[in-house]
Amino acid sequence: MLTYNMHFEITTYSDSVSGMHYAEDYSFWNPLIEYFLSGMDAFEIHCWEDEQAVVDEIINELSSAECRKEGKVIIVKGELTDKAKNFLLANPLNDAGQLKWFSVFLHRNGNILFSSEHYGTEFTGSGLNVEQKEFVIRTLPEDISVLEW
Repeated sequence: MLTYNMHFEITTYSDSVSGMHYAEDYSFWNPLIEYFLSGMDAFEIHCWEDEQAVVDEIINELSSAECRKEGKVIIVKGELTDKAKNFLLANPLNDAGQLKWFSVFLHRNGNILFSSEHYGTEFTGSGLNVEQKEFVIRTLPEDISVLEW
């Protein structure tokens, strides 16, 4: 079966006081992440150290997750239980309507197969089949760039 490694990037951003890039609309988040949660067994969320309230929320909701600091990044990882899946889908946006997490990685058997990075403006899929590739393109906003290798 033919597979694809792909990088998708949203090219139109909302205005942000912080200067960070955020999508104008995150209505794609739940369908996209829910699609890729199937068959995954672990997650990893990266936040900046100054986003302590977001980190605290993750730790409070997913108490069995491991937490460590690498430089200025807080990394929380754990088993992708039903509770973790629900957490990624139930309340992903902050009060400004922006994705809370700088990066989210979905693993299967120790390999990262799908990631959302830069507050949900860049996505990478490893070993995507044609159906998965087409799903991502259909689900993300029209203004994306796609790199395939």
